[in-house]
Amino acid sequence: MTPAQDRAEIMIHSFLRELKRRKVIKTCLFYVLLCWGALQVGDILFPAMDLDAGKASRMFLYLATLGFPLTFAAAWFFQLTPEGIVMTTSFVERRVLSNISPMNERRRDNMTTYFRREEEHPDVQWIVSAETGPLVGLSYGVMGPTVVGRALDCDIAVVSPQVSREHARLDIEQGQLMVEDLGSANGTVVNGKQVQGRHALQHEDELRLHEVVFRVTQNYSRPRSESDAMNETTLSESALPAEE
Repeated sequence: MTPAQDRAEIMIHSFLRELKRRKVIKTCLFYVLLCWGALQVGDILFPAMDLDAGKASRMFLYLATLGFPLTFAAAWFFQLTPEGIVMTTSFVERRVLSNISPMNERRRDNMTTYFRREEEHPDVQWIVSAETGPLVGLSYGVMGPTVVGRALDCDIAVVSPQVSREHARLDIEQGQLMVEDLGSANGTVVNGKQVQGRHALQHEDELRLHEVVFRVTQNYSRPRSESDAMNETTLSESALPAEE
């Protein structure tokens, strides 16, 4: 599959997910059933009203067809609630106290969120940035065990029906970012290859949870830890010739 086809598939999945969230499909099905029922009643009443049943039925079908796109648009923008008709709000990611807060709130459609993260967060060595899905445009610093999944209590909650409740785990092992699939239904893929066991991630790797894509970034300008500095000092001293 080419990158263009891959992006098209992702856009289709996102559009269908949004149709489900806004209940557009249910509303349109209800509209079709309502029109069908009205047409059955009309077939009985038209003759009784001295109307040509054929012409009246065709006219009704024309009007029902014209009304379908209006119903679709109304279902997309509005919702019928106990309080009345209200406008549907855009998707906003939901968070709980255990979620990791995003490093940024910059959202840019169809673009990778590359910016100089090392200047803004010099203490974070590894960053994952969502390029598609409900978290698109958000970046998260990984500094320890981090569970990514659909469940709202995951460290990074990705509200998508194709993502398992606990899909994958990110962790830092001796300064290296690792990923492990947690038995997800659709698997975890790195650079087009499905992950088996623990897998080391590199700078610029593509981490995919079905249609949700994260980009891995390593912050090379991150200050060295005291232990790293001490190890380097020890190695330097051991390389010096012994005094006679």
